[in-house]
Amino acid sequence: MHSNNTIKFTILQTPVHDTKQANIEQLRRLMDCEAVKKADFVTLPEMWNCPYYSKAFPVFAEPEGGTSWQFCSDLAREYGVYLAAGSMPEIDGGHVYNTAYVFDRAGRQIAKHRKVHLFDIDVKGGQRFKESDT
Repeated sequence: MHSNNTIKFTILQTPVHDTKQANIEQLRRLMDCEAVKKADFVTLPEMWNCPYYSKAFPVFAEPEGGTSWQFCSDLAREYGVYLAAGSMPEIDGGHVYNTAYVFDRAGRQIAKHRKVHLFDIDVKGGQRFKESDT
């Protein structure tokens, strides 16, 4: 926390690439920007490491502690920030979840939330997207 008792937030909204590695590399570059270096708390977007369509979620899913989780833990520790790691597809017990993790400045996971209100839309003659299919 800064001496004037304020908390500085940086919210990253990122384009998502078709490979997990490209998303990880992009996030690594963004963490070096001045806004992040001055931040106490950094937030990432929903499904930051995965294209946002239902068929991609199981393909990109990892268990808690997987590559993306570990990367976020390492970033929080390396940059000394609290990191709300947006969300990422998590696989657990054969099920895929849209899971958000929060890490403290030491890189320890201090919170976990699985999205329960899934985004389903089916407009006659229009857009159809059903998170609940996953």
